Amino acid sequence: MSNYTTPKLNKGKAPLSIPRGSSKLKELAKNVWYVSYTFEGKQYKVKDNLNRIHDPAEKELAGEILLESIKQDLKNGYNPLKPLQWTEHLRKETTTLESAIKQFEEYHKIHNSRKKTIQTYLSKMNALSKYLPSVLLSEVKTKNLESFVRSKISDNTYSQDSVKSVKRVFSTFFNVCIKLDLIQINPMNGFDGKIKSNKVTEERHVPFSDTDLKTILDYLDANDKYSAFFCRMIYYTCLRPSEIRGLKVENINMESNRITIPASVKKVTSNNENDYLDINSSFAPILKELNLEQYPKDYYLTGSSTNIVGEKIIGENTPYNKLISALKKLGLNEKGYDLYSFKHTSNIKKYIDGWTLSQIMKANRHTNISTTEIYLKKLGQFVDIRNKAIPVI
Repeated sequence: MSNYTTPKLNKGKAPLSIPRGSSKLKELAKNVWYVSYTFEGKQYKVKDNLNRIHDPAEKELAGEILLESIKQDLKNGYNPLKPLQWTEHLRKETTTLESAIKQFEEYHKIHNSRKKTIQTYLSKMNALSKYLPSVLLSEVKTKNLESFVRSKISDNTYSQDSVKSVKRVFSTFFNVCIKLDLIQINPMNGFDGKIKSNKVTEERHVPFSDTDLKTILDYLDANDKYSAFFCRMIYYTCLRPSEIRGLKVENINMESNRITIPASVKKVTSNNENDYLDINSSFAPILKELNLEQYPKDYYLTGSSTNIVGEKIIGENTPYNKLISALKKLGLNEKGYDLYSFKHTSNIKKYIDGWTLSQIMKANRHTNISTTEIYLKKLGQFVDIRNKAIPVI
């Protein structure tokens, strides 16, 4: 039987009302916070430096970290009746890699990282934890990380892009651990840069050839009206699939010819404001065919795979899976085509049609030209210079 109760983070009384411009978390952050538990019948309240933190999000993060550390301390034998026998050094030395990964996940949730970003981090970190079971965070060395990556290359799991990705994830993870004061040095420092993979990276987001694009759209028009609309919307708006999934009928204003992209569905950026996008004249007729005025404002624009507009948000992978299914039936699934291919194709066609880089950048809502240029890296495949005369000098 345990001699202590499960520690809890106490944030004080919930606010009876929330002033305009504030939030529940902001109001709670004004209270005195502490972690409480009882040990052998005696109650303990640990505040640490929680109440010196004024930023609500940072305070919540610090509170969760303090709570987790106290849980781990008690689990590992900490006795508050004999605190001198338990040093801060010992606490850090008993933090497992698995525990650190959980704190890392919580860190990103509190900081509103994208769900897919967190999933990418966790897939690679959990793979490392499985490779190094029950290891202490302090015991993870550069050679262990190199050995893990080599093992993934050896079993043909990691391409060179995967190697680059996992190195970025590991560096980020250990830097956060340093920020959380769990370790002092990032073991990725000095990682062997000569570790390479010979596995060919499968191309993704490949722009469509004109012939394949017509074949795909003809097929979708005849067999899958939902995917036909979804794919054309990517092409004409350059919105991300996740953003399109989150749009509601109320976000489409045919009178002002504008689409509102709520901050809640945007890819996380430096601000938390709505974005706005003009409805291109080429896309307007396609939207009008949906007769949006007949639906409730809170219906999702692409919420039904049969009716297009629907009451609930469509599954995260549904649009992608439907397109891939069509590509397989057409025998075009080995060319690197996917949903983002419509966005890449759109940008290449814009450029060829005379759009400037700055205009394409604005259409994509990019913050810099270098991001826009990524979408044009296949431009050379669509430009014919055979009949172009070189200027005489």
